[in-house]
Amino acid sequence: MKKVLKTMIVILEAAIILFIFSGCWDYHEMETYSIVAGMAIDKGQNGYKYHVTFECVKMSGSGKSQQIEPLLLNADGNTIFDAVRSTLRESDKKLYFSHCKIIIVGSDIAKEGLRPVLDWMKRDAEPRLTQDLLVSKEKTAEEILRVKPQSVQLLSFQIASTLEESTGFYGSPTSLQLYEVTNILNSDGLELVLPAIEKKPAMDGDTVQLSGGAVFKSDKQIGWLSPDQDRYYNYVRDKIKGGLLVTGPTPGSTNVTLEIIDSKTTVKPSVSGQSASVEINVKIRAAYAEQDGETDFLTKVGLAQVEKYAEKTLEFEIESNVKNVQQRFDSDIFGFGSKIHQSKPKEWDQVNKNWDQIFKAMKVKVNAEVKIDNTGLSLPKVGD
Repeated sequence: MKKVLKTMIVILEAAIILFIFSGCWDYHEMETYSIVAGMAIDKGQNGYKYHVTFECVKMSGSGKSQQIEPLLLNADGNTIFDAVRSTLRESDKKLYFSHCKIIIVGSDIAKEGLRPVLDWMKRDAEPRLTQDLLVSKEKTAEEILRVKPQSVQLLSFQIASTLEESTGFYGSPTSLQLYEVTNILNSDGLELVLPAIEKKPAMDGDTVQLSGGAVFKSDKQIGWLSPDQDRYYNYVRDKIKGGLLVTGPTPGSTNVTLEIIDSKTTVKPSVSGQSASVEINVKIRAAYAEQDGETDFLTKVGLAQVEKYAEKTLEFEIESNVKNVQQRFDSDIFGFGSKIHQSKPKEWDQVNKNWDQIFKAMKVKVNAEVKIDNTGLSLPKVGD
């Protein structure tokens, strides 16, 4: 993660230099602009619709001692653009969005709908469609941006880097950029899940952590997924790039930890009249990373049996999480309807209007295949 963060800082510093010395037609005087690294959007105050917090880049020092520091600006407005322009009431610098990495939305705003919030960012020339979107679990999104960063000068960069690393090392949550969110909101048979973020107490003050996902119906938030639920959701969506699988003789036991090398999921829905079913096939290649306690499972039950443990764990957890979503939400976050729409458009036309009810009643079958390639046998180390 540190390597990613350093790269982001170098890119930003290079961008600032180009920003200053560029001779392009849209040349801006550096002194008249504040570079935005991230923003938080909450319900408005003092009669306004929106309250927006911007984390901006502040350059301090000179020469080799010059450093990047965060500068937080707040503004209220009845539209996002209105709030952006309102910052000129307290700052003589206009906001510049080409290097904005993240947008954090307060849950109150997310429950009312994302479309109005994102409209200006999709239309204006400066904000990029590669910004990551998150939903705050705190009372406001502003609370997140006010946390002191742990590893870099800018919290927005820390969050963006954590999102980039989390899918590969933890398996959850999956980052979603503005263009991807737009595509999902405009698709049939697929609903949105955005990464959730919250504060976490630490020894030297609060820090922030990713914490599952925010579930949407259309553009409105309707609930949350826990970190574990979000991870098994990512299995169904074929978004797992790495992470760990903890397993044992029964689902829920934690005797053995496998490190996922690669994962592939295929989803095969079928339709019969006004009912549907789905078969989810998951194939995983993993390494034997750790075993808890004194029992040597490789010796006691053998590698093939541990693979079966892992398969049963995956099948149980994925099926349980799909059923949980079916029971709690009428929101097809897994994209089963989208699969039907793509592969069987005529059948989709027949079930589209009643898809919410059909989705909740779908029968689910999960098949898992786990192959352990590396047992990581414990051998004496030099010096032991």
